[in-house]
Amino acid sequence: MSAGNDQLRTELERKFEAPIDVLLDPSLLVASRSLDRLSDSNVFTSQTQATLGGTPTQPRLGELYVPAAFYSLLTDETEPTVQRSNLWDFYRGQAEPTFPDDVGDLLDRNGVEGFSGEAHVDLQWRNAVNDPDRRRGLLMSLEEEFAFLANGGVLLSRTPAALSALRDAGLPTVDIGNAELALELRETLTGIGYRTPAGICSFAVSSAQMTADALTEGILRTTPDIILYQLGD
Repeated sequence: MSAGNDQLRTELERKFEAPIDVLLDPSLLVASRSLDRLSDSNVFTSQTQATLGGTPTQPRLGELYVPAAFYSLLTDETEPTVQRSNLWDFYRGQAEPTFPDDVGDLLDRNGVEGFSGEAHVDLQWRNAVNDPDRRRGLLMSLEEEFAFLANGGVLLSRTPAALSALRDAGLPTVDIGNAELALELRETLTGIGYRTPAGICSFAVSSAQMTADALTEGILRTTPDIILYQLGD
């Protein structure tokens, strides 16, 4: 158990070494209130600010991305009903929607690019998404989010919708209910510009097998929200 816990701690420490590559979950962008908060935050300026330890000139954030499928939806001039697409609807939930042009302008002004990658995991999308054969854009976005996590990036999200879909599609996870982020981890997320870190943070952990005491010692405090860990290659 000790070896697995040490590996877990090491991988999490590496994940939060600056500069941190971040993927903005579309849920942050398709909801009006969330987009305003994101625009007013330090997320974008943190790419050029200094300070997460190390040298004084080291930026906290590395590259900022959104799923490539979502970025393509915004830039597709042949798609007149972006706000009514299943991808947009999935991430928006019940929130008041934004205007696609406003989202595109924010991403372009700050040099946010689309991330495309593969994680080579056979997920059962029919267990997570209604009529997946007709929702290819949404499935591509979810697959890109998973690939980003699996490749060591950090996901910032307004809702757990994407993470819940990955879990329901068969991704091995460990759900820790009512578990508060350790203070230093919360300070790191706040410091890179995310004023109120979401109740769910997701880490792609490659192969730690025994994690119980690692989750409760140093990574989590005694009373918080939910942390979703993905275990396995």
